[in-house]
Amino acid sequence: MSVPAEKLRKLVPLAKLNEEALNQLANRGELLELARDARIFERGSKDDFIYYLLQGQVRMTDRDGKEAHLSAESGQARFAFGSLRPRPSDARVDSTLARLIRFDGRELNTLLAWHEQLSRQEDSEPGLSDISSSLLVSELEMDEKELVNNDWMMALLRCSTFYNVPPENVQRLAERMEPLSLRAGETVVRQNDPGDYYYVIREGRCRVQCNGVEVGTLDPLDAFGEEALLSGSPRNATVEMLTDGLLMRLSRENFNAILIQPLVKRVSLAEAKALALHGAILIDVRTRQEFKEQRLVRSINIPLFVLRDKLKKLNPDKTYIVYCDTGTRSSAATFLLNQAGYDAFLLDDPQAAFKAMAAKA
Repeated sequence: MSVPAEKLRKLVPLAKLNEEALNQLANRGELLELARDARIFERGSKDDFIYYLLQGQVRMTDRDGKEAHLSAESGQARFAFGSLRPRPSDARVDSTLARLIRFDGRELNTLLAWHEQLSRQEDSEPGLSDISSSLLVSELEMDEKELVNNDWMMALLRCSTFYNVPPENVQRLAERMEPLSLRAGETVVRQNDPGDYYYVIREGRCRVQCNGVEVGTLDPLDAFGEEALLSGSPRNATVEMLTDGLLMRLSRENFNAILIQPLVKRVSLAEAKALALHGAILIDVRTRQEFKEQRLVRSINIPLFVLRDKLKKLNPDKTYIVYCDTGTRSSAATFLLNQAGYDAFLLDDPQAAFKAMAAKA
């Protein structure tokens, strides 16, 4: 059940978030309606959920049987509960009906951290907690003297690429993304040209063509251009504007410094073996012929050039370890998987892995 955005304005520290941020929270939160004695969480649990109580009462009981009560009518209900790990108490509904909002605490903290980094002003209103002290809506002045408001930058969080960008990198990202206005029919990147920028569509739509054949379309907040930057290969497709639009682009240097480092997670050979024992899947992103000549045990082959088309067929509950022979194509693949929301790692030192885990011919 979705959460009405207007209900979030009464909660701390959400009250000062801008409209875009509140709408994102409303889409990510879950509205719960629970009957008397329904368990909200149990003592000792360690999941990442936090809760706000909107209606009814909650009873929390610690290991010694001591009870604490939370009522939606109290001022304390403006604050989240259930954030301690491991949780020291059981929490159950103590009224005929209770309505709660549940958020993933990591997502909420990411959104708050982004908003805080993008804000220049400090909230001096007394009585607010420190975490909300700088969440006022403001604008950042770019080097090109163009003002980019928080709504646009916060909207980037709809794209999973940016969720793992450390908060300290957010300001740099805002400062270094360059605006590019284009007319319908204009070419953004051309197949076989070298890669120089990573693009995010801010306004408008694009079409993607490979060898002169249209293979897809791109909408606002879709991103493209990372494969050529990561692999060093030429552009594998042409992208042109279907409508007038505004793109934001990031140079290769800034792309590597701001996005790649936090998004491409690496594992050693020993760590990869341990993950594989727990069900992680090894993906070889070289060509089919290379895979047939030499591969790692229990690995599957998804060449880099078809990986984007195969993403939806992968199990989102699995962990993936990606490799090639040099680490170049596998870096691109790991980025793509993380960008799509998968838990993926780049295998360090693939040559050592070929010696230790090579499959028999």
